[in-house]
Amino acid sequence: MTDLLQGFDTNTYNPTDNFIDQSKELPTRMVSIYDIELNELNPLQDSEEAITEFADAIYEEGQIRSPLNVYRNKEGSGKKYRLLGGHRRLRALLLNAERYGDAQKMVPVIIEKNSSDEIEEKMKILELNEHRSLTPEQEKIIVSEYLNVYRQLESNGQKPKGQVRKWIASRMNIGEKKAEKYIHELEGYRRKRNEDPEGSDVGTNEENNNETVLQSAEKEHRKEIIKKISDYFGWKVKDNGSSICIKYKNNKNEDGFYSVLNILGFNEDGEFIK
Repeated sequence: MTDLLQGFDTNTYNPTDNFIDQSKELPTRMVSIYDIELNELNPLQDSEEAITEFADAIYEEGQIRSPLNVYRNKEGSGKKYRLLGGHRRLRALLLNAERYGDAQKMVPVIIEKNSSDEIEEKMKILELNEHRSLTPEQEKIIVSEYLNVYRQLESNGQKPKGQVRKWIASRMNIGEKKAEKYIHELEGYRRKRNEDPEGSDVGTNEENNNETVLQSAEKEHRKEIIKKISDYFGWKVKDNGSSICIKYKNNKNEDGFYSVLNILGFNEDGEFIK
């Protein structure tokens, strides 16, 4: 452990780069935070308030020890490296360096191979983002990014194997139903117009599977809506598939018949008023 922690006791550069094994398999070293460029392809942009709170926690702790993931920057930005993983940590470190003279300015990095194209670079960023806790909003953003990558590969004739929801769920380590829900919110329902009436093998691959999955997603979506309506009015509401049943007498036996009429736009005489 003493050898592993060497280089963390100060913010000075260790010329031997002996923080971790400098083998070709894991090229890790200490670099200045000012030599790393933030990556605009990162989809998660934390608020200034969240970064400030995180920066305070880092400063109180002393410093971070988990390496950032970077690759050598070949563009003329003046920065030696471009970030792949650790955007929140780097932003917090840069903020602390502005506020405190004794803040950590040297950080361990793992130097990754340069990506062959933008899609591969996006995939690396998404994979590295999976190691942090995500809010539902952030999860949806990541699903959106994966969905865009999937569609790009699909249009390039390189469609990944398996259904899109399963492909995304396996990479994010979330349930397929959750991935399916996010996909529905992002793309809407995709329905197969001409189903084979006899259930033959024709058109029953991913297109047919998507049909079944999206029907399931729609059912879950409708359940949420029905529950919201029921909670709002305090009445029992049920979706029968072809009709919605509203029980307008609640547990206190209060009659809500005319309230239902008013909601639908009718007066007490059954005349449409809206």
